[in-house]
Amino acid sequence: MNIIKKIIGYVAFIIKNLWYFLSYIPTFFIRILTLIILIVLVGSIFSKLDNKIQKDTALYIPLNGVLVEQMEEMSSIEYFVTGNKKNEIELGHIVRIIKKATEDEKISTIIIDLSNFSGGYPADIFYLCETLGNFKKRKNKKIIAIADQYSQASYLIASLANQIILHPSGGVVLTGWSSKRVFIKDFLDKLDVKVLPFSKGEYKSAFETYTRSSMSVESKESNSKLFQSIWSFTSEYIENNRSLKLGKIDNYIQNIDTLVDESKNDFAELALNFGLVDNLMTRVEVENFLSENFPIDGSDWRFIHYKDYKIQKLKKNKNIIGVIPVAGVILDGSQPRGFAGGENISSMIREARKEKNLKALILRVNTPGGSAFASEIIREQLMAIKERNIPIVVSMGGLAASGGYWISAESDYIFAHETSVTGSIGVAAILFDGEDTIKQIGLNEDGVSNSPFSSVIDSGILLSSPSDRAVNLIQGSVDKLYNDFIKIVAKGRGISLNEANSIAKGRVWSGRDALDLGLVDEIGSFDDAILKAKSMADINDYYIKEYGEIKNNISILMNLLNFLSLKESFNSDKSFLQSMKNELLNTLKWTKNLNDRNNLYLICDECISNK
Repeated sequence: MNIIKKIIGYVAFIIKNLWYFLSYIPTFFIRILTLIILIVLVGSIFSKLDNKIQKDTALYIPLNGVLVEQMEEMSSIEYFVTGNKKNEIELGHIVRIIKKATEDEKISTIIIDLSNFSGGYPADIFYLCETLGNFKKRKNKKIIAIADQYSQASYLIASLANQIILHPSGGVVLTGWSSKRVFIKDFLDKLDVKVLPFSKGEYKSAFETYTRSSMSVESKESNSKLFQSIWSFTSEYIENNRSLKLGKIDNYIQNIDTLVDESKNDFAELALNFGLVDNLMTRVEVENFLSENFPIDGSDWRFIHYKDYKIQKLKKNKNIIGVIPVAGVILDGSQPRGFAGGENISSMIREARKEKNLKALILRVNTPGGSAFASEIIREQLMAIKERNIPIVVSMGGLAASGGYWISAESDYIFAHETSVTGSIGVAAILFDGEDTIKQIGLNEDGVSNSPFSSVIDSGILLSSPSDRAVNLIQGSVDKLYNDFIKIVAKGRGISLNEANSIAKGRVWSGRDALDLGLVDEIGSFDDAILKAKSMADINDYYIKEYGEIKNNISILMNLLNFLSLKESFNSDKSFLQSMKNELLNTLKWTKNLNDRNNLYLICDECISNK
């Protein structure tokens, strides 16, 4: 107590004198912000004075947001200007927490709240499930899932729990996987905007939303096979977890209307009777349930929030296994977290290459591709690593397509999950001809240039129709890039050019199919990639060094606001018109950052739509 009194005395003294100092600064914002920082710092000091976890404590994990490989970077100023922040859960971070809890004898149960889980790529969700499953396998450890309603994504996680609790007004929404996009060709026609697509590979459907009124036969064929493969794995996974008969989940999604009618339109009762959940409880009943099963003095229950559960830093070792994340759309130049900047990734690989004790490198790929040039400079740096005879192992996340496969193909070993989306080995480019559009409002473009190609090369939007020579120039560039892609795949996978071309053509594949085709070497997770890297490097002891780990500077402010209970939930209800607007914007928004200097893209359009 004397120590605490001294700390309080020092803090009071500091605050008092600091306030006198701040009184000379005529900025209210700075005064308040500084005071908040001091309060949080003091709070963190007191929290560390009593950080002991009692035996049989529950680890509480509310998964609020979307599961991502890497959280998007957002500056403090940007947060205060916009007043909003995406709710994102970084996959690697939550996995490390669960792994620590698996080894912690004092953590007996994981309580996972899935009411506000927004999903993620299937393979990423399954990796999280695998980690939870390892926790569950330990003696005297169990998992309890709770939610007001289970979406398909949240139910995948819940299905492996020992006990699944659902609100009586909720249900379990299983629909299978799907891919739908808004096609805007007819809209562009009304504006007299001509679209000039350039692609190589009949299954390459990037920019198809601009050039067609509906999905092409090839795209439907490719997507149907992809989603059937992913759904087959998903339904079998749920049935195995819940000890359901084979085919019962398919029956549920195909006949939900009949089934719920038999349950008097009570979705919660249907889920209970169908064996999808174990108990129906209101929120108050859940509170009582937790208090009874995890009793503690007072009115609360015995738990620790996962954000307060500290992860110990790995001990450094002489031998280094480097990890390079490639997360988000691949863009040219330096980019913030959440995007794979060609310069950023190349710098990380260059840094790893200069490590004296680098024994192996793991490339964690979770991208739909993007800029062809940025993809190439990343590949070049990887090839420089190989020249040092350092093994490169690729771990594919939910998505490693197009440019993501370009940088993966020549690695020494490739892991994918059964539901990873990969392939899309093709090239695309696009031009918008707006000459007729501007004429409608009385505008005309004219001028002089030194060549007939000047305006075409450096712009994706033209106000004068391009010549046939310009069109042929671009198509030639696309053809060459495709041929280069095939050569990279053939060399990397040890197959002929004809074999590489037969599995390319822009077609997307699930990890399960990619294994059969030889595009990947083994089905496995990031953990398997680590073990493989260790084996290939022929080392016993090692240190995992993650390159590019930068503390997001918004996190401190978010913690401040959470501490003061000032942070609000931004999950506001959407009206029908808002939903319609967002559907259209989702079709367009991912293209706004594309910045390849040659307007050539190794990108999987439909992959982005399915996130």
